[in-house]
Amino acid sequence: MHILFIDQLSEAVTAMKMTLLAAVLGALTLGGTSLAQAATETTPQNMTCKEFVNLNPKAMTPVAFWMLNKDTDYKGGDYVNWNEVETVAVPQVMEVCKQHPQKKVMDIKGQIKPAGNAAH
Repeated sequence: MHILFIDQLSEAVTAMKMTLLAAVLGALTLGGTSLAQAATETTPQNMTCKEFVNLNPKAMTPVAFWMLNKDTDYKGGDYVNWNEVETVAVPQVMEVCKQHPQKKVMDIKGQIKPAGNAAH
C-alpha cells in the first residue's frame, strides 16, 4: 500500500514539474514576442501623429530630423539644419499631426515645407 502511495505521489510530482516547465516556457515565449513586438512598434518608422504629439518635447526634434532625412540623398554639401528642424519643421509636424492623429508621421513628410518655403 505504501508503494502504491509513493508511486502516485511520484507521478503527481512529475506532472507538477511538467506543468511548471510548460508554464515557464510559455511565459518566456510570449514574453519574448511581446518584447520584439514592442521594439518594432516604438520606432519612428511606425509612429503615429498622435504618438508624436504626445512625445516629450525634447524628443520631437530628433524624430522630425530623422523623418526629414530618411531616404534622402543629399548631394553637393546640402543638409538639413538642426535649428531649422527645431524651429520650423517641428511646429509644422505638430500642426499636421493635430489635424490627422491617425496618420503615420512618415506619411506627412511631403506636407512639411523647408524653412525657405515655410512662409509661402
